Amino acid sequence: MKPHMHLLAAALIGLLPALCILSCHSEDSTQTIDVSLQKGELYQYPTVGGDEEGARILTQAGHYAISEIRRGPATNWVAVYVYQPAAEFVGSDQVELEILTHADGASPPIAKRVAIRFVVQE
Repeated sequence: MKPHMHLLAAALIGLLPALCILSCHSEDSTQTIDVSLQKGELYQYPTVGGDEEGARILTQAGHYAISEIRRGPATNWVAVYVYQPAAEFVGSDQVELEILTHADGASPPIAKRVAIRFVVQE
């Protein structure tokens, strides 16, 4: 093998991790949603409903009684993020979600980040 072929092979091998990371198409920006709630009020944010689509919590809220993603007959199989502040909590809280769409198995999913900022009032 010629010397320049070794360099080319090494460069291609070095690029493999970067290509693997880029294979999950993610958007660079995070969508931010501001929500005002009354103390104890329940908030629901519907995400995706396709069989191959999904959602997960990346950064959990800090002051919650409920902070979870529900998906089932009660949500008509839509993944719904549900938040209720902790009892007697008043102040700011935040959760960060990752929503995966176009996850059909034939192509990489598209990841979208959503930050929900809560202001809980009396």
